Formats: sequence, structure tokens, C-alpha cells
Amino acid sequence: MKLTKFFAFAVAALAFVGCEGIGTPQQPEEPETSGSITLKADKTAVKVGETVTFTVEQKDEAGAILDVTAFSTIYDPECVALEGNTFVATNTGSYAFFATKGSESSNYVTVTVMAEVPEIPKDPQPENYTFNYRALVIDQTGVNCGYCPNATDVLRSLEETDGLNTHYNEVTCHAGSYANGDPGNSAAANALNKFQSKYISGYPCILVNFHGKPESYAYQYVKSKLQEYVNANKDGAGVGICLSVQGDDSAVYCAAQVKSAEAKEYKVTAWLLESGIYSPNQAGATKDYHKIYNHALRNMAHEYSNTNVEGDAYTFEANSTMDFAFQLPIISTKWSVEHMEVLVIVSAKDANGRWEVANSLTCKVGEFKEYEY
Repeated sequence: MKLTKFFAFAVAALAFVGCEGIGTPQQPEEPETSGSITLKADKTAVKVGETVTFTVEQKDEAGAILDVTAFSTIYDPECVALEGNTFVATNTGSYAFFATKGSESSNYVTVTVMAEVPEIPKDPQPENYTFNYRALVIDQTGVNCGYCPNATDVLRSLEETDGLNTHYNEVTCHAGSYANGDPGNSAAANALNKFQSKYISGYPCILVNFHGKPESYAYQYVKSKLQEYVNANKDGAGVGICLSVQGDDSAVYCAAQVKSAEAKEYKVTAWLLESGIYSPNQAGATKDYHKIYNHALRNMAHEYSNTNVEGDAYTFEANSTMDFAFQLPIISTKWSVEHMEVLVIVSAKDANGRWEVANSLTCKVGEFKEYEY
């Protein structure tokens, strides 16, 4: 019996031999690494009480990705270090985390905590990584712009254009010098308006994606510019989106999944849009529908400014998916949740190094949208 206990003690002692000798736990040896670190979360959409587990990655000198979580520190939104690499959600809201390792700082990862997370629809073609492409057609407009109803007519004509009407989503941005007293105006619209201001030489102004400027807002020029983006994706987009949306009087909640064929960095965000906004004072209105604003930008899911409307950046592996959750507050009693939809936008760097729309998808409150193949 005593001999058995001796062997048990000896085995236990050998298991904890470190550089200081018997009884000192052996510390892991930090690997040789280089370059920036990347923070990842096993999920970014959770319910209250659920746990999020973080990992920190960094490449070695040969380019292989290593797990360096044990040598990193992860911080919560208050810049308080986590004990370990987990976060337990106790209150609803959005929380941004980052990590450090030596002098390196990571990207931010936003975790959204909801009372109830909408269920992401099942992927009907899990082996497929080629998606229908949808650009954005953005109408920079205002209630005091007497020519802006003409742009509304152009948008109506575009909706009736076969071959193009399934390849874009529409956003109306009620901001700028003609938006004083505009019922469609919002802080998010002001940010988008300033972000695109260098392309706005007059009102109305219809732009395609973030950086595509037609020669004018006339139908043929808007159609031509949109066609350029569609033609560039004629074989399909390499990134797709599915989403589910719910809402109440305080906020709209969206669960989304982004699926990428390539190992690539994307920015992902969600915008809150409202339709059916009645504006009896629209200048230049000659038809009843000129006084109805549709797809008006109300809010953005991330911390935005006039230099950042595309959202946060995430690194995808090839043939992978990433889950997201967005909470979009309804900040005015004049906004109607029944007439709202969520627009999820995925952006990638273009040939000029600018973040440009790679794909988009909209979904009304109370509905869901599957991947569009």
C-alpha cells in the first residue's frame, strides 16, 4: 500500500517538473511568431447567460497560423482584462472586445447579446459557394429638393428593369443641405451622406454601392453604372448572406450568417431601413407616391462615423461561415417597426483599396431570408 502511494507521488511529481524543479508547474513555451494578432470568437450572437469563448491567432515565420491565446490578454469594452478567454453575457447590448500580445493589438470583435436571438435559416445548399449578387442603389435626397421626385421616378423604372431588379437593394438617404425638416432624416443618414459627399455634386444624386457614381441621376446612366457591377459579378458573388429578423418597439434584432468561398477579409454591418414614411411637404411632388419615402436609412448596427459606414472587419477562411447578430435601436417614437427591414452589407477591398459592396441582402421584420444562389 505504501509502495503504491510512493509510485503515485512520483508520477505526479514528474508531471509537474519545470525549470525550477519538482513541484513547479511547467509553463508552455511561447512560439516564434511575427505580424499582427487576430481575435476570434466562437459566436458573436448570444442570449443572456450564454458564454463566448475567444481565441487569439498569429502567424509563425513560415506563415502557419498558431493559437497564441495563452500568451495574450483579452479586454472587454471597459478595457478590463478578462480572466481567461471567456465572457458570460449578463445584459443585452453590443460589446466590443480586443486583445494584446506584447506590443501587438488585435482587431475588435463585437458580441451582441439579445433577450432572444432569431434563428438563422437552414442553408438549402451547404456545398454551394456561388451566390446571387446584389449591389446597393443609394438615393441621396431631401424633402426640400424640388427635383428629387424625378429620382423617385428613376428608381421606380429601375425596379421594373428585367435582369437588374434582382441584383440590387435600394436605400434612400435623406440628408444633406435639402433635408431640413425631412421626416426621413437620421443620424445614420447624415453619416452616409458625409461618407459619400465627394460624389454628390447636386441633388438628387443616385449612387451605386459606396463609390460608383453615374454620369447623372437619369435612368440610363444609373442603369449603366449598376450594370457595370452586375457584369463584374456575372459568374456570381463569392460571398453570400442569410438572415432572420425580429423586432419590438425598442429595437430590431437580426441574426445573420455570412458564407465565403475565399480566405478573405470582409467588413460586415447591418442597416435599419424604414418604408411608408409620409411626407406631405415634399418639394416638387406631382404624384402621390412622391410623398412616400421607402427604404429610408434609420440606423446602423455598429459604431459609425462619416468615415466608417461599412462596419467592422472580419477575416474569413476559405469555404467558411461566420455568424453575426445585430441589435438596431428604434430611437424615435415616430419610427414604425411594422414598416422596417434590415439590410446586411458585406464589403471587400476593391482595386483601389477602398471598401466596396461585395454583396447585400434585405429582410423585413418578422421574416427570414435564405442564401440566394
